[in-house]
Amino acid sequence: MIITDTQIEGIRKEFHELEKALLNLGFDRWTWDYTMAYYDLKYTTSDAEYYLRVPGYVVSGKQLENPKAVLEMKSPIFTRHFHPHGLDNNVEIPAELQDEVSKKIAEVVEALGVSVEA
Repeated sequence: MIITDTQIEGIRKEFHELEKALLNLGFDRWTWDYTMAYYDLKYTTSDAEYYLRVPGYVVSGKQLENPKAVLEMKSPIFTRHFHPHGLDNNVEIPAELQDEVSKKIAEVVEALGVSVEA
């Protein structure tokens, strides 16, 4: 599920700032290449594993591992993991996780703050 109206979409940050902020909030950079990255935070319930994913795409012409590469953030995605591999991006956020996910999104917005120019 794409989570809209979060104030995350469109924020631009240099890679080194983005990486530090999201890692400090408990996210991991799992899926990435030189032009994009997904920062994932795992949630576990009694019956499933879920991830809050925050995607960003390089907009500065530099590659991702360059600390000065500027990434533009996209809307977060809430997804369910299926074993052994696979994601369901159409899943709703379970009621038991609603508050926790909303709080984490607010923390991301606060941590990322103001955009930088590409």
